[in-house]
Amino acid sequence: MKRVFVILLFILLSVSGKLFPQPYYSGESIYAGFGTSVSSYLGGYFGSVYQMRVLSSNTYYDNYSYPYSRYGSYYDNNYTVWSPVTFSFTLGKNLNEFAAIEAESEFLFHLNGRVDPEYKSGESGNRNYLDRNDYASLFAIPLSLCLKLSTGYENGSGAFFKIGPALQYTSEKYDRVREYYSYENFNSYSYDTYLMTVSKNKWLSGFKTGLGLKYYLSDFTYAVTELEYAYFKINGDNKTALALDRAPEAQLFSFSAKMYFDF
Repeated sequence: MKRVFVILLFILLSVSGKLFPQPYYSGESIYAGFGTSVSSYLGGYFGSVYQMRVLSSNTYYDNYSYPYSRYGSYYDNNYTVWSPVTFSFTLGKNLNEFAAIEAESEFLFHLNGRVDPEYKSGESGNRNYLDRNDYASLFAIPLSLCLKLSTGYENGSGAFFKIGPALQYTSEKYDRVREYYSYENFNSYSYDTYLMTVSKNKWLSGFKTGLGLKYYLSDFTYAVTELEYAYFKINGDNKTALALDRAPEAQLFSFSAKMYFDF
């Protein structure tokens, strides 16, 4: 992943001098922007649960060590086109041509998290069953306040680096479900029932850093492409399969495209 980011950065730097030969630094004090990003949590348990997935797999929960396997079950009818989906909003204040203070909030949705299934088999009357965890969902709001340092602008473009403290509101949940089954000859059946929902909301603290390129489109409008990294510390109790209980940290990587306006 680090190698991919380096390649992307090299491409951005190589073309920056050829794009948008417009004016530079409008001198306005306040700016605001919005955008979206290709994002993924990576590393450790949090990363394995909430890494980027373009299409959900309907085989994940079929890889258990029991003498039966079922396709297209309660847990596998989740065809997320893209997870996570991220939107960002930014408000900043220019201190001078080379420095700014920037506050940013993001809204991140992941609908296809793969927590530990925690399989448990048993019997109820004359019926066999298997309990397991469904796909998890995540809603997160990373917040950051960064010092942003920029190079001089030439031909309407320039590079920048930012770093600062960050918080993340994190809401996570999954369903615990039970599959009753029988695969005897001429009397096969399988159906699912809902048992309970496991959920947790928590604020995480950490930091955010990023670097990118800025391209002026007019005196008061400019575009930004940016590589961002955010780290959040987690203190879980390991009582559930939630990433907020199992993972020691959450690391969010993003490649963003944003539009800004000076005021």
